[in-house]
Amino acid sequence: MIGNILVYGGMAFIGIGIFLIMRGVYEQNVFHKKQSSSQTHGHVNEIHTGDEGDYSRTDVKSGGVIMIGPLPIIFGSDSNTSKKAMVLAIILMLIYLLVVVLV
Repeated sequence: MIGNILVYGGMAFIGIGIFLIMRGVYEQNVFHKKQSSSQTHGHVNEIHTGDEGDYSRTDVKSGGVIMIGPLPIIFGSDSNTSKKAMVLAIILMLIYLLVVVLV
């Protein structure tokens, strides 16, 4: 009974993950098409472009957790993102332990 729920839940998470990856690739593709079709002068998506080549850039911060069983692998581009990933890893470890104990 609970095994079937876990299998179907896992399949649902895999499907959601594939959907989010495909959506991200599509949106990135649309963003780059809009950016390349714009003129060389003016503002493009909060980025000022011009002849002199100067532009303002927003920094992208990323991080994540890879779970191999109950053991997490944590990575991040800065310390704040890594701390958030550590909290996520602890939550995932607790969920894993609860599922193992309950089943």
